[in-house]
Amino acid sequence: MKNTYINCLLLLILLGWSKSGSLLAQDISIKIGFQDSIHSEILRENRKLLIHLPVDYHSSGQSYPVLYLLDGSESGLFNAISDLRKLYDLAPEMVIVAIRNTDRSRDMMPVVAKGYPGPPRAEDFLSFIEKELIPSIEKTYRTNGQRILKGQSLSGLFTLYALLTKPTLFEAYIGHSAGWFEESNAYFLDLSEKAFQKPGDFEGRKIFMANSLNDPYDADRVIHKQLADFSELIKSRLGERISYKYVTYADYGHVPYPGFYDGVRFIFESEETRPAAESDESAVKKLVESFLTAVGNGDLEAIEPMFLPRATIGGVSFREGKWNTFTTTIEDYLSSKNENPSRFTEPVSNYTIHISEGQLAFVKADAILYREGKAQSHNMDYFTLLKENGTWKFLSAAYTAKPIIIK
Repeated sequence: MKNTYINCLLLLILLGWSKSGSLLAQDISIKIGFQDSIHSEILRENRKLLIHLPVDYHSSGQSYPVLYLLDGSESGLFNAISDLRKLYDLAPEMVIVAIRNTDRSRDMMPVVAKGYPGPPRAEDFLSFIEKELIPSIEKTYRTNGQRILKGQSLSGLFTLYALLTKPTLFEAYIGHSAGWFEESNAYFLDLSEKAFQKPGDFEGRKIFMANSLNDPYDADRVIHKQLADFSELIKSRLGERISYKYVTYADYGHVPYPGFYDGVRFIFESEETRPAAESDESAVKKLVESFLTAVGNGDLEAIEPMFLPRATIGGVSFREGKWNTFTTTIEDYLSSKNENPSRFTEPVSNYTIHISEGQLAFVKADAILYREGKAQSHNMDYFTLLKENGTWKFLSAAYTAKPIIIK
């Protein structure tokens, strides 16, 4: 492997204006890593790499985790280093290996899709990573065997492919704008079914997936819907074997910027520091999901014991150009739903949960409501819960619902 140093140039304004009105500035060169390359017999080409080593790598004698960045570039490497520095008190220093692209569509696609006629060679690219790149990195540098794979957009699709075909290759997976195309749905569902027949292969994996609800490349939210369904599938099939989180962002376009920071935080956040909070959080989340499932199925008998007596339900829906509100008690709400309740599903993509003293919980749930498989509205659900005799119950439930208009 042959390497040369790379620099990131930052223009910093140091002293302001001089007497003549000219701006005094200085170019500061900051070393973020070096270029390297490896010849691949599998791909039959040389692959260029950008490699970053921890600041104290040469003096510490320590071994480090390795972060493998797909779509490797100087800017991507710099952003990853910047986010990791912000998480210095949580995430360890890492060796970062950014893999530059040669033929992105060929390498990232495991199957032919619209706009990607192939031939797809994701299997070969993953084989290159497994059999050539990783052994070379772990022979050359002091690594501790912990590997993280991060991809975005098309390489986010590849990250999911790697998870389903080689779950033991990496300890953690981060996917930005992850998901697959509509015509690839059957392929990935079949791949998932085969993968989940060996649940033990996923033991201890940490998986963080993120999408944007304002992604111009997923305007009809088909990819979001498929990943929300996949999220429910992976959690139901693998359960406590894995740590899994799917997050959506409302205020970002394609490849939401906070996704990598949030993903690393999720991977390294210590569960040992807050065991009671995690236990309560899990119970609260389970109750919310049970309620949404019961409401969607019209299972009124299951709903009633979830609420405290005289609990309230309210909502605000945007219809015919204006916001319409309602408030009622749980008793009146259930009575009104007795006749021909409509069926729907409401998968939650992101939770915000706050537990106070283990007795009071506040929940914000970001969800899309679907009827007959079609996205109908973007719902923001809010719940207040109390613990009664050791059991969480709803004190109030409220929501906003805004129609999704497919153009």
